[in-house]
Amino acid sequence: MEYKELKSGIKDHLNSAAEDFFMVGYFLRQISDNALFLEDGYKSIWDFAKGEYGLSTSSASRFMAINARFSIDGGEHMAEKYIGMGVSKLQEMLGLPDEELEKVTQETTVREIRAMKAAMKEPLSFFGLPKTVRPEGSLLTTPGCGDGKYDCFSCSRACGIRQEPRQCVVSTCGNPQPCGLIDNEEWQKRIGYSLYKDECQMLHHELAPIREGDKEPAPCCRNCQNKTCFNRCDVAKAEDEEAKKKAQAELRRQQQEAEAKKPEPSDRDIKAFCSWERIKPTDNITAAALKDKLRNAGGGGGGYDYQGSARGIRINHKREITWAQLTKRIKEIQEQELQQQEKESAPTEAEYLTEFYERDLYPSTRQLIKDRDKAAITKLFKQEYGNTYENGARTNGSSYNCYPDKIVFRSAPEDEGLQITWGRFVTKLLKLLEEHPEIEQGALDYDAKQRMPKEQPEEKEPEIIDADFREVKNEEPQEQEEPQGEETQEQSEELQEQEADPEYYDARDVKEILRKHEADLKAYREVDGLPVPMMRRQRILVDALTLFLHEIEQREIEAEGGGEDD
Repeated sequence: MEYKELKSGIKDHLNSAAEDFFMVGYFLRQISDNALFLEDGYKSIWDFAKGEYGLSTSSASRFMAINARFSIDGGEHMAEKYIGMGVSKLQEMLGLPDEELEKVTQETTVREIRAMKAAMKEPLSFFGLPKTVRPEGSLLTTPGCGDGKYDCFSCSRACGIRQEPRQCVVSTCGNPQPCGLIDNEEWQKRIGYSLYKDECQMLHHELAPIREGDKEPAPCCRNCQNKTCFNRCDVAKAEDEEAKKKAQAELRRQQQEAEAKKPEPSDRDIKAFCSWERIKPTDNITAAALKDKLRNAGGGGGGYDYQGSARGIRINHKREITWAQLTKRIKEIQEQELQQQEKESAPTEAEYLTEFYERDLYPSTRQLIKDRDKAAITKLFKQEYGNTYENGARTNGSSYNCYPDKIVFRSAPEDEGLQITWGRFVTKLLKLLEEHPEIEQGALDYDAKQRMPKEQPEEKEPEIIDADFREVKNEEPQEQEEPQGEETQEQSEELQEQEADPEYYDARDVKEILRKHEADLKAYREVDGLPVPMMRRQRILVDALTLFLHEIEQREIEAEGGGEDD
């Protein structure tokens, strides 16, 4: 029967009829034997009976004893001989031995049953011996039976004349502790309904160990292997709890040793975790944020997994690390990745040389390099750049410092990218130009174009005037040509003076540089991986060049307008 059906049956049969109390005892026994009362949070069948139906321990045990004593094979059917007998009669009959119980009939009254119990002869000990009686003044006082043959101190037999309890096997003479189970009627009733009644050493002494000396059985709950028995004595339960704590402590020690033998997560494991959680090198992470997000989480795939807890995280079944340790490891890897990105984005040796050749040399110096006179070039570099000189930061964050014996290039502040002597610098530069002539040709062509825009307006101006004013082409040509010739000669002299200045530039030069840096900024945005300071500097440079170009163009327009007015 199900637990709910058993509970419902108890309620249905709680009335004055003996057969109903018999069934109540049967249901209680079923619940006790299968420990079903645990489902409602009760610790014992007695707590269950009291809490669910208000039955005292004595009433519940009496109902269960009636069912056990007067049923057919301990089942739910009462033996035919006892059907119809009242509750009072059945209760009195519980105290009769089997041979006396056979004498009871339906006509036997409660008073007669009590008389039968009183008429029984004086009880003897388990061994069939009367209790020991000492003569007056005897020095021997140990209680027992058979004139001192057996004593009660260590006897575990069921006895009707026991004079003192059996002592617990773990108690000392200075602190005696009686066994709470021997001759305990309440315990006898409880164990009679237990699931382990057929295995109990207290009920079946043949299962108990034999004591040396008198060869008597020494049953004890401490020797029983049924640790879940609710009828175990308090001493055995205390030892069970202590043994359980020791076993748990030993298990924790073994787990800690096994954990200590596991390796810590490698950098590869941490990187896989960052990839799974999409943690970027520039993200600012904290241990508290990781704990709140992942303390109850787990994930992974492709041979990688992790599992979070309140204490920390376990990655790939390796040693668990705390959230603070994980945060520290992630930040170390982030720093390494940022350094690697900066290193990868740093210019190469060829790029340093090319940038210096194209942007930092005068056109006259490039003309000297064109002759490939290594000694003359090295001497010139030492003369012009030999003293300590810093060009400042370039638009891409790089810079260089010059010294009497060497030049040092940096991809970023405080980051040394290339350090090279002037002699080796010239050697490598010439080799680079030989391998890539387009670099030198492009720079020389640019130098040549710098001079061309100053000559073109003088050549085109007469053509434009002739095209627009053909009707006055023949009017006073001599007077107009002479001042024009003089003005062209003066402008040519000014152009020659301007050509001598290598630092002269106009709007087209600024526009060309702006176009290049705008393309760089667009490329940086598409990559989406540069550090924030570099992106900010690039944007500032583009905006500054845009404003500067606008100002130069306005100046040139104003200058042209002023010339026409004149």
